[in-house]
Amino acid sequence: MKSVSIIFALLLSSVSYAQVEQEVDSFGGNEALYMKAKALNPEVENEVVQNRFINRTKRVELAPEFSGVFGGDSYNKTNNVGLNAHYHINPSWSVGVKYNYSFNTLTPEGKAMVDKADQAAAANPKDPQYLFPQVVYPKSETLGMVNWYPVVGKLSFGKLGVAHFDTYLTAGYGQMELSTGTSPAATLGVGFGFWLSNNLTTRIEYRAQQYKAEYYDKTENMMTNVASVQMGWML
Repeated sequence: MKSVSIIFALLLSSVSYAQVEQEVDSFGGNEALYMKAKALNPEVENEVVQNRFINRTKRVELAPEFSGVFGGDSYNKTNNVGLNAHYHINPSWSVGVKYNYSFNTLTPEGKAMVDKADQAAAANPKDPQYLFPQVVYPKSETLGMVNWYPVVGKLSFGKLGVAHFDTYLTAGYGQMELSTGTSPAATLGVGFGFWLSNNLTTRIEYRAQQYKAEYYDKTENMMTNVASVQMGWML
């Protein structure tokens, strides 16, 4: 009977250890579980990602941004620099504000059209048909944003350390200042966040954006794509 009890106790110990080890290794284990597994079998070492989820609840994230814009006016190319401010309600949701200031240059097609208009105007200065092409370009944008983080995870780089990542969906609405006036703007996109510490944040983001551009003789619905890189600090 005593032998049966000993065997039964060893089996329970083995099952308990296996359960604890599984919990620790199943992504999201904590130090208490790790220490419990260690105590059950101190000779086994577990390479686990410990205690490294970034606590974002009720924290503010400030993130400068650089972005490139694809699409829009065919004569213009736009790059933005800006700032994002996010308030993390909990690990799954955040709200914030995005501001971008735009830098614009003519595309090769735009430069060719301007050069052609210059030459025609020089040859026929009184001919009204030789007008410079109208270019409508963004000057700045201010958007209210909502982010949803459905997938979170942690990556272990062995002895180099641990990083926290997530993927998120983002949506926003606000106003763009254009060379010909202002326009409401709406945006929708996806992103990938990477946290190297409790404070340092990085994001790669892709958004589709819609606004209206006023030309001399028409109003055009603009659809652009914005790709951005952000690096920030969690307060």
